[in-house]
Amino acid sequence: MLNFFKNNKLIVVFCAIIIFIALIGLSIRSQTQSPPEQYVGDSVSFGQRVISYPVNFVTGAIGNFFQSNKSNHNEVNQLKAKNEALEAENKNLKKELDMTDASKYDAISGAIIARNPDQWMNTVIIDKGKKAGVSNNMAVFTSDGLIGRVTRVNQFSSQVDLLSTNTRAGKLSVNIQHHSKNVFGLIDHYDNKTQELIISNINNKDKISKGDKVVTSGLADQLPSDLYIGEVTKVENDEYGLAKEVRVKTGANLSDIQHVYIAKKSNNTDFNERETR
Repeated sequence: MLNFFKNNKLIVVFCAIIIFIALIGLSIRSQTQSPPEQYVGDSVSFGQRVISYPVNFVTGAIGNFFQSNKSNHNEVNQLKAKNEALEAENKNLKKELDMTDASKYDAISGAIIARNPDQWMNTVIIDKGKKAGVSNNMAVFTSDGLIGRVTRVNQFSSQVDLLSTNTRAGKLSVNIQHHSKNVFGLIDHYDNKTQELIISNINNKDKISKGDKVVTSGLADQLPSDLYIGEVTKVENDEYGLAKEVRVKTGANLSDIQHVYIAKKSNNTDFNERETR
């Protein structure tokens, strides 16, 4: 018998190959896996799980770490932004508490309630009107200086023309304080590019320097005198060389206004009593 198997090894191997191929064909046709295939599949999947679990754990841990760091970073940025906003608000409130102008002019406290994007640097709407004692041509200012004057009054709201509007009827009269002398001038227009007020037609003989303060004159405008407007940034000759042109940076940020005061007439203030018609 042993001699038979030894002499017929090729026949045995050939038969084994045929049987193996037949089993593979049956497994492919069948929708269910054979026990050997299931064993192999389970063995492979077990090995994959053994490898994937630690990999997934490490990957998940790293992902959670970075996600947590990103979330914490966003929270920190939000807290910083909130703190900066609160600090700015507190700073403004402190300025308002230190103000003497508000009590001097028997001021009405108000807030900006509307601002048209198309007229951003021209007009604002405040939440005070006739019921609060507001009337036309009253000066409107913040803790940093004059921003404009009332041009239209409703019962519970008013329109304010800003210093930066170039459609304002009439030119605002001002005094440029050079040492102990006041130099009179008129605000001609607002330069949107440099964000400065332009005072024109200043006599060449008048001495004006950079840093001189500019205030309301109280003449012809029905506005109180000595309301701070800003300071001189540049003095130059006009295009004809016949007069000086003065550039003024406003004390108040005209593009960002929230809380305002309206200078109300009182017995303690020196207003021009003439009424604009």
